Amino acid sequence: MLESSNTTSGLRNVGDCETEGGAGSMKDEKTFGQRLRETRIRAGLSQSDLEEVSGIPKARLSRYENGHVAPSIQTLERLAKALRVSEASLLGDRRAVLEEFFSVLKERGVLIESSEQGAALANAVADMRLALQCERAEAALPPDPEVEIAVPSGAAVPSWADR
Repeated sequence: MLESSNTTSGLRNVGDCETEGGAGSMKDEKTFGQRLRETRIRAGLSQSDLEEVSGIPKARLSRYENGHVAPSIQTLERLAKALRVSEASLLGDRRAVLEEFFSVLKERGVLIESSEQGAALANAVADMRLALQCERAEAALPPDPEVEIAVPSGAAVPSWADR
């Protein structure tokens, strides 16, 4: 369960709205082939398109997606580069989510220069997630999977973050 440390922000604390969820395993339950296929489709590419971009034959891409073979490290790197994703995400490592989160922040000019700033940002995201979940619960709407963010609990917020 997430803890809100900023009670003056107008957002609800954890006790005001029951939520579920946790960090769980750092690996997802999908196979490499399933993740590869989903990533390729999400990128709007056919196997033929991915063959052209990556240089990996379509027949081999099909074998990866169907789980018949696993790629070498070099091929994994080529696939990730062609799909513009991290190798970790293709391998199912959820740390790839953090990589993407920080990549978006960097692209938008947000730099985190200390662990205190990181903790303050994590708590702000957790507060927003909680507020959105509470709004959905009050409106009797089903949970939105796009709002599911696992943030470690117990992160301390520095005093400057409350200003």
